[in-house]
Amino acid sequence: MQDSLKLSRDEIIICYRDDVARLMRYLSWLQEKSGTCASGVYSGEGIEKSSMAVPTYDSTLLSFIREAKKTDFINRNYVYTFSRYRIKTAADELRVINASSLQEITVLGDILSKYVLKGEVKGAVWAEGVQNGVYLALLLKLKEMMEIRRPLEY
Repeated sequence: MQDSLKLSRDEIIICYRDDVARLMRYLSWLQEKSGTCASGVYSGEGIEKSSMAVPTYDSTLLSFIREAKKTDFINRNYVYTFSRYRIKTAADELRVINASSLQEITVLGDILSKYVLKGEVKGAVWAEGVQNGVYLALLLKLKEMMEIRRPLEY
């Protein structure tokens, strides 16, 4: 979605409602796992100390990433948003997430995009999103945005 195109609150909710609903399935898992490590190193039988370490990831995390890739939130040009909002650290990401409004929902998508797309090259980035709480903060903010109700009309 372009910045010059301003949609109404209802139009934004209609555009992203299904994608948010897909991601909400992982909310309880993220609440449970946030702040912990969602990856490990394979150490099965026959693996010697001189063998190369093979990272493993929680299957729910991988399902979350796969589901996130299917949404309209993923934007390969997320770096421009990071530059515009001066986002450099996870603390900056959390600050921007908490300050975002419904009109800035694409900013949340760009933060999610960073983790999903960088994780394709460096898988440890997927687990960082769980460990630093960014995924959880994103989903909680999206849930809050989608639950905004219009005042009663008389």
